[in-house]
Amino acid sequence: MKKLKNKGFTIIELLITIAIFGFTIPGLVALINTINGLNDKARDLSVLNSLAENKVESLRSISFVGINNGVYDFSNELPKGISSPKSATYTVSNVSSALKQIDLNISYNDYGTTRTISYRTYIGELGVGQY
Repeated sequence: MKKLKNKGFTIIELLITIAIFGFTIPGLVALINTINGLNDKARDLSVLNSLAENKVESLRSISFVGINNGVYDFSNELPKGISSPKSATYTVSNVSSALKQIDLNISYNDYGTTRTISYRTYIGELGVGQY
């Protein structure tokens, strides 16, 4: 009598494989979702930092004399991709007769948490750092 060789997988091998996939697939999905969330947060922060830098540079280009004291809202310049509620303001005040202080604040919704980015810079009558 010729002995038959079994080819294929046994039920136990298949159950072990299914169990391994059952534990690893949800973990991988959670990891991918976490990475995507971190990527979105980094993108928002990068975009808002660039916006703040551009706003400060545009104020510097106006010059000391052209910048008036007060609070100014530039929320309409925030990108549409940033989650609401969002707001952006800058405050101009005199430190001395030849130096103005600019305080810039941007608030936005970061996955249910309100985040605020704050910057402070100075603009001198004779130019940056020359007062």
